[in-house]
This record gives sequence, C-alpha cells and structure tokens, in this order.
Amino acid sequence: MALYIDSAYLDDITAVAQTLPIAGVTTNPTLLLNAYQHGQRATAHEIVQQLLQRTNGTIFMQPSMADEEKAYQEALSYIEADPERVIPKIPMSQAGVRVGQRLYAQGHIIAFTAVTTVAQAYIASLVGARYIIPYYNRLRRSGVDPCERLEQMARVIASQSSNTRILAASIKSTVEAAEALHSGAHDLTIPPAILMEMPGDPESDEAITRFEQDLKKMKNL
Repeated sequence: MALYIDSAYLDDITAVAQTLPIAGVTTNPTLLLNAYQHGQRATAHEIVQQLLQRTNGTIFMQPSMADEEKAYQEALSYIEADPERVIPKIPMSQAGVRVGQRLYAQGHIIAFTAVTTVAQAYIASLVGARYIIPYYNRLRRSGVDPCERLEQMARVIASQSSNTRILAASIKSTVEAAEALHSGAHDLTIPPAILMEMPGDPESDEAITRFEQDLKKMKNL
C-alpha cells in the first residue's frame, strides 16, 4: 500500500512530506488552478521540477485531452523530466486509451484517471496501466456505492492476473480513506488537510494527555 498527496500547492506538499511516509504526489488541472489561485505562480513543468526536488517519490502529471496529439506530446514532456519518477495520468476516454497505448508501447508506465466503471477498469488493465484512479467521493455524489464499485474493479483486475493497482482519489475524510482501503484500493491519494488528520484521533489525544499528566505525577513523587 502507498499513500500519495493529492495537491499541486508546493508548501502544503512539503509540510506533509516532512511528517508522513508519502510515496509521491498526484496532480491535475483543477489542483494546478487551485494552487495558482492561492498565489503560486508556477507552470505545470516548473511544478514537476520542484516536486522532483522536494520529494523522493512518484509524480503523477495529467495532460490536457483537448487535442489527442498534443496530449501525447505533453505526457512525453512530463516523463522526460524524470522517466523513473514521473507517470502520466491519462483521463479515461477513447482518445485517452489511444494515448495510453502509444505510451505503454514505448515502455512508459501509465495511469488512467477518472475511471468510474468496471468496464473502464478492465480496459485500462488490458492496456497495461500500472494504476487506475477512481474518484471515490465523486462516485458517491453521483449516486453510486463507491465501496461496491471498487470491490468490483478489484475483482476484475485480480481475475486478469494484472499488475494494475487501484489508486483511490477524491477522498474527503479519514472515514472514506478507510472505506476505500477496505473495498480493495491498493493505494490512496488524499488532500493535505485530510492527510494531516490521519495520525490523530480524540481517543489517542486523550490517552496522550493522561500519559503526560501521569508522568508529571511520577516526577513529583
């Protein structure tokens, strides 16, 4: 299992990486826009370079699919930053599958994102994707039971003897993180604020407070 930071805001990523055992970072155009709106003035390629310097893990970068050939070239440009660490996450669509197949045929590791159906997961696995990325909370908001859907995806992937991993995204709480893992997700990518909640719990905090109080009593004996 691996835990990723779902963000493009460099300061948040650095802070989380100093605390938690992070395997890498996932980004997308929405996260890039959010970082820009919070004052971060860096291009996507500049962010890749910063992430490579600030973290030790895998960087997932998502190309625009407005034009298929440009998407392929953009994905290559991200990979070229560090072929060992940068993985293109391709939006699942007919054009996305074609781009993914081209990249896979050249020996590149690929991921498919916005995977919502079992059929899509099956296709991604056949293409050779190392990762498929379903949006857990978004599935729930669309009326789909995300636990059931991830379980179905996991069963289909396992039946193919595939190396494909389910990397669950759109995790909005620590409860959803646990649900996704229990439902068959191999890995999780989570926003910084929720990641920093994961080591804590009121019961743990209460126990720690009691330990400190008792330690002070011991010192005064």
